[in-house]
Amino acid sequence: MNALVHGIYTSIATPLIRDTSVEELLAQARGANAQADITGILLYVDRGFFQVLEGHPLRVERVFAKIGHVPRHERMTQIISEPIARRAFTQWTMGFPKVYDREVRAIIGANDFFSSRACLDGFESGRAK
Repeated sequence: MNALVHGIYTSIATPLIRDTSVEELLAQARGANAQADITGILLYVDRGFFQVLEGHPLRVERVFAKIGHVPRHERMTQIISEPIARRAFTQWTMGFPKVYDREVRAIIGANDFFSSRACLDGFESGRAK
């Protein structure tokens, strides 16, 4: 059985990223992730990124390292890197749901977690899970 981890990070988009270019970055990430057998999901809220990556530990760490050196991101914070028994996003090389504020507010039990980028600033592993 292959060892699997999931890693979760947040970062803030620099001015080099325009809201319209996020989907271009997503296409590049999907291709690279498919080659590396990485799955996951990316959320983009008010110029803030929240991403879950799943795969072999060394491959996930390489992706984290690469993202940390890309000038399009600042304040990258790795929140979690831990072993998992199975993938949660098996079919997604990089899922990217488009959810709008009004939809988030309509979810029963919704809180402020993704209502603005401020939710990504300085939270810890417990809240990320």
